[in-house]
Amino acid sequence: MIDKLHILYWFLSHRFTRWFHPSGVSRWRKWRWFKNLRKSAYYQSKVQSNTPFPVIEKKEFMAQFNTINTVGLDREESYRTALTAESTRDFSPEINGVSVGLSSGTSGVRGLFLTSRRERAIWVGAVLDRVIGWSFKKRSVAFFLRANNNLYEAVNSKLLAFRFYDLKIRMEDHLPDLECNKPDILVAQPSVMLELAKAKLAGQCTIAPSRLISVAEVLEDDYRKTIEAAFGVRVDQVYQCTEGFLGYTCTEGRMHLNEDWLEIERHFIDDEGVRFHPIITDYLRYSQPVVRYELNDILHLGAACSCGNPSTVVDRIEGRSDDIFYLEAIDGQVIRMYPDFIRRAVVTADCPPDDFAVYQVTGNRIELDLRSGDDAVSDEIFDSVHDNLTKLFMDFGLHDVEIRRTRRFNQTMNKFRRIQNENHTKHAV
Repeated sequence: MIDKLHILYWFLSHRFTRWFHPSGVSRWRKWRWFKNLRKSAYYQSKVQSNTPFPVIEKKEFMAQFNTINTVGLDREESYRTALTAESTRDFSPEINGVSVGLSSGTSGVRGLFLTSRRERAIWVGAVLDRVIGWSFKKRSVAFFLRANNNLYEAVNSKLLAFRFYDLKIRMEDHLPDLECNKPDILVAQPSVMLELAKAKLAGQCTIAPSRLISVAEVLEDDYRKTIEAAFGVRVDQVYQCTEGFLGYTCTEGRMHLNEDWLEIERHFIDDEGVRFHPIITDYLRYSQPVVRYELNDILHLGAACSCGNPSTVVDRIEGRSDDIFYLEAIDGQVIRMYPDFIRRAVVTADCPPDDFAVYQVTGNRIELDLRSGDDAVSDEIFDSVHDNLTKLFMDFGLHDVEIRRTRRFNQTMNKFRRIQNENHTKHAV
């Protein structure tokens, strides 16, 4: 268990730093973190010799799990513990007081993440300050996730009742419990929220949460509109992944990065200086240091926000670099196609589908899974989307892209990604 006073301390600490260090990490916090970093075999020599830290990506981060973590945990033992928790759906076991979680693996590498009891208190304090907000009124939270974790269970208190809803269980089976629970706050993937929104619009669900918080997936504009129309509440976002709690929606509805404990470098991937990969150093991660860790998420840099918080604003999370399509023109030039271009071509078709997924299967072959409700769409809708995508490709000098129909939607336990590149050939463009 986490001491509630410890959580209160971190809640107040986050509130203080949000007011006084909103766009920079304090020297004291950096000093404590550097002191702890000496316990990591991977970073120890670099700290002692004052050598610059290398940029690290997920594959290397997992390969070096044993030497990076500071609590002496073994990768194979940790992996077995996390897999057992997933198979039994009992997420309470710890190793020496440390919780082990497992990412969904949508990037191709399943990530292990460690959280000590101290780090869980830090996370709960941050969530209370940035996401849920403090209230003396008792509130209930419905949390839909692929896997539970002691990290999430730590939110429970006399004022906040947390209830985990397992995505492995059908939504129809969750509805009776949701009706009894009547959550004040709903935290879920956008694809799950959409299911609940449709159930509410159909009269199968009467819950009326006062807060909607989107996690884990890209929040598509059409999903947002449907969800907000059904519940009459704005959808806020939390930007969190295996690597930590990175950002949240402010009172003005804009996404801010948590730069009072994160140092975030920008690796721009376009010529306009808009799209970038964040390179993260987290000064509150002690058991598994995150140092110059480059995510392959594509973030859009935003302008300053009127809420008064000067920390970096993210206009949108476009997807992952793994989802960029690489298509070959007649002259042999490889054209980079960002997910937003594909997404926009589908939704602006004369006869757009209700839902869709687009896959680059191999080379210049594209597959479309278009849906109207739960059913495959008519030829008219397919032809409309096909024509719009063909026009897009031709605008980029691509005249021989093959576009086929497919049917393989499966959102049950996975993060829903509308744009997916399944062609693993790497291109330098």
